[in-house]
Amino acid sequence: MLFAETQELIKTRAAKLYYKELLELIFEQPYSKIEFVTERMGVSRVTATKYLKGLEQIGVFSSRKVWKETLYINGALFDLLKG
Repeated sequence: MLFAETQELIKTRAAKLYYKELLELIFEQPYSKIEFVTERMGVSRVTATKYLKGLEQIGVFSSRKVWKETLYINGALFDLLKG
């Protein structure tokens, strides 16, 4: 199951980034934004950016700049939803 695999990946490769709320957030839709993390977790933009970039470094996300915003795309979830 993708959720459990991602949870294990974060716990083993980036334990400092493991937060249940963050894990749930990244599976609500196939992309995340800094704003989603700041609102859901009540953290600063700097902290939210650190979380998302950290997850990108271990392969959970790939990032794409769209206009002035950076989207963090959960490719595995996107592929799963695409069917």
